[in-house]
Amino acid sequence: MSTPLTWNDSSAQAVATQSYREQAVRIIRAQIVSGRLEPGSLYSIGEIAEKLNVSITPVREALHDLVREGLIEMKRNRGFRVRTPSSKELDDIVQIRTMLEVSSVREITERGLIDDFAPLRKLSRKTEIFAEAGEWIGFLDTDREFHLSILAALDNPKLLEIVGSLRDQSRLFGLDKMAGSPNFLQSTKEHELLLDAMEAQDPQRAASIMTTHLRHVRGVWAGQSEPETLVP
Repeated sequence: MSTPLTWNDSSAQAVATQSYREQAVRIIRAQIVSGRLEPGSLYSIGEIAEKLNVSITPVREALHDLVREGLIEMKRNRGFRVRTPSSKELDDIVQIRTMLEVSSVREITERGLIDDFAPLRKLSRKTEIFAEAGEWIGFLDTDREFHLSILAALDNPKLLEIVGSLRDQSRLFGLDKMAGSPNFLQSTKEHELLLDAMEAQDPQRAASIMTTHLRHVRGVWAGQSEPETLVP
């Protein structure tokens, strides 16, 4: 019987309601997004299955899911490579996310669509803990859940599907380098600032924080400098 998937990340504990395929998707995606699986390198399915201590079947199924997300390319009888998106492609993703998420946050705040901010603040704190520890599977999971939980207030499943897909196609190759750094930790605290603005029903402030926060996808979170200071 295969043991739970971990890949040397304490946040990647087995989840009873998830199949090995679903767990493998989460873990491999996190390795790709954080840059631990490097673009251009060829990885064998057996190699990944061995790291996860599971059979090849759930890993192969997980990889097909990641192909559909645009994260990898399968190489017949050889394995897979992580796709190398161009800077233009990544910039386009951030531009679309900004168009969708900033206006959504503004509308949610204006309409007061969130009554209980406690669950979101709990997610925010968990994200900070994972960020400080450099546990990227937990960080990416909770960060994703945080943002999509906010957008869910609009009751628009298609919006969640699009934003979720765009998030998965982002590359944050600087995560390992930025773990624990002041700028990175400060950027994670913007979740609390965002919730404060939304709870105070200040749509302009909420939109401004969200804009700055998304800029980090191509800035702080990617190990790059940013032209403007972080939100105080």
